[in-house]
Amino acid sequence: MKVRMAGHIARTGVTKEFKYSYSEEIIPFGAGVMRGTNKETQCKLMNTGGQFLGVALFKQTNSYDEQQWGNQTTPVILTRGFVYVQVSSPVVAGDKAACGEGGKFAKSTTASYDDIEGVFETSSETDGYAILRLR
Repeated sequence: MKVRMAGHIARTGVTKEFKYSYSEEIIPFGAGVMRGTNKETQCKLMNTGGQFLGVALFKQTNSYDEQQWGNQTTPVILTRGFVYVQVSSPVVAGDKAACGEGGKFAKSTTASYDDIEGVFETSSETDGYAILRLR
């Protein structure tokens, strides 16, 4: 069975979480999230040029269920703390983080990705998992 780490809290301590009234679309666990059409109550997957909010946290589900928050559900978004994310290109511990289309993560020099207030705490290869520290 494939181990899914995306969206799991990596370290305990000071964290900040926020629950939006509902999501405008399906949001996979561990994806980058931005403000939605209604900036106060809605959220959706990050797109280039969007206002980054945080990372969609994991929620315990049946192992056969999709690993995602459904459309018009109340996702829990980590806005500060340490979380596992899947990276779309290799990263090295200490790299500044960026988020792009579909809520995917990479280092800040990656084309078509927006810099975010975060740093990778661990290294990872493409499609691997790294710990992202959101500040």
